[in-house]
Amino acid sequence: IEFTEQGVLKSPVGLTNLTTSISGAADLSIDLSYNGTSQYGSDFSVSKNNSSGYASGERTGQAIDEDGSVYATFSNGERMLQGQLVLANFANPNGLASKDGTTWVQTASSGAPLTGTPGTGLLGSVKSGAVESSNVDLTSELVGLMTAQRNYQANTKVISTNDNMMNALFQAV
Repeated sequence: IEFTEQGVLKSPVGLTNLTTSISGAADLSIDLSYNGTSQYGSDFSVSKNNSSGYASGERTGQAIDEDGSVYATFSNGERMLQGQLVLANFANPNGLASKDGTTWVQTASSGAPLTGTPGTGLLGSVKSGAVESSNVDLTSELVGLMTAQRNYQANTKVISTNDNMMNALFQAV
């Protein structure tokens, strides 16, 4: 880039095309415009006009709406859309093959996936921020544990009584 002594851009003027080759992909071509660029021989600094109305902020987390939209949340209160959650359904879900215990893969038996956003067609919905409840009734499990403990104690008494009777029998002979 070349400037005049008054700090006005001398060359290049207009659009400049930057082309680069990337192996395995199409060539990348970028048009650059330096219009409005000036140079005044001062220390380098960068300034940006923030036209969104928000102060600068740091990412503090993420949120997922019920329609499957994934947002990044920032310390300044801004939310930015990052992507869309997609759900899949199969004609025969029982035909999926288990892989690694927690993932499933498509097979010829399961059919092709039918994809879409949450709540559309026959796809499920998304409940953001919800935690799945336990499907165990704690009271009945504790009652079952106490019953098993009583049965164990009764069985040990039977074995202990049988052992005492066998000892008495062998001593009598």
